[in-house]
Amino acid sequence: MTRLLKIEWNKFFYNKGTRIFLILYFLMIVFMGVIIPNIKPVMSGQEVDFIKMGGLEFPVIWHNLTWLVSWGKLFLAIIVINNITNEYSFGTLKQNTIDGLTKNEFFQSKLLMNFLFTLISTLLVVGLVGILGFKFNEKFDFFNGVEFALAYFIEVFAFVIFAMFLALLVKRSVFAILAIIVLSIGESVLKAIEFFIRFPKSGNPEEIQVQTYFTNFLPLNSNAKVIDYPPVSISKLITQGKLFDTPVLQWEYLIANVCYLILFLGLSLLILKKRDL
Repeated sequence: MTRLLKIEWNKFFYNKGTRIFLILYFLMIVFMGVIIPNIKPVMSGQEVDFIKMGGLEFPVIWHNLTWLVSWGKLFLAIIVINNITNEYSFGTLKQNTIDGLTKNEFFQSKLLMNFLFTLISTLLVVGLVGILGFKFNEKFDFFNGVEFALAYFIEVFAFVIFAMFLALLVKRSVFAILAIIVLSIGESVLKAIEFFIRFPKSGNPEEIQVQTYFTNFLPLNSNAKVIDYPPVSISKLITQGKLFDTPVLQWEYLIANVCYLILFLGLSLLILKKRDL
């Protein structure tokens, strides 16, 4: 395993563009943790302080921070896509196999590196939650909401594995990135179609909101739903001065992403084994 990691690390380290993008990605995560306490937008002439509204209290901080940082998964996916498509463009995959690296070992090296990047990203988020939670909470209840760290890891790892699958499938970075965009738009369109079919007439908004959309279990839709938009409560804001409601992790989408993770890992390995170099 150490040998495979060393081979893969050298590919990242000696590619200046990939190295810079990786550093920027991890710096972006840290930067988000720095700016969150300082975000105080002015609405209707009044300053909105998310800290006073409970935005950094446990367990809300876990949901808010993981949801915000998870938007950076596209950035990491582009890095992964670029790394894999470069293997085909520069012929390094073929050269590695000539030098004795098997297709299984090549696959394992990519999987290990993707796992490592996701793990580092998750640990950074956990560290930020710990620092901000300690600074802005009277009661440091660190483990209250820690399941969102697991959800963040699964969401990001499943997304980059899907990106790896597309990169192996089309072998061109531009096409793989466009595929993610097109599929995301396509799944949103399918969700809209499902809405109009199931709810042809506007009904009770609250009743419609709690309905389960089957299209939410499509790969990209379910990935985005692992850590959904943080719930807010206007009534709670009025009565208690706290904007954010108690977060609840949607386990059904996390399980769906674990299934997709296994599926796209299998398909990626199948493509790699069946395709000529």
